[in-house]
Amino acid sequence: MTDKKQQQLLERVIYEEAQGLARQRNWSVSFTLSVMWSRFKSAGDTREAEAAFILMQREEERKDVKDPIFTEW
Repeated sequence: MTDKKQQQLLERVIYEEAQGLARQRNWSVSFTLSVMWSRFKSAGDTREAEAAFILMQREEERKDVKDPIFTEW
């Protein structure tokens, strides 16, 4: 499997998990992804952290909300 396909699969798995957790906890998907990103980063799971961050960005773009974490850089 190519790196791009593996990355897409990882993103899909993380996004689906985030959607499930968001429903269970009554959180937004964006917030859930940010929690997941933080946990991945703390655990040293670089690929997962990068995937979660990309998904957070996409989720914010989809909502068309400018979150300072993405716009102040």
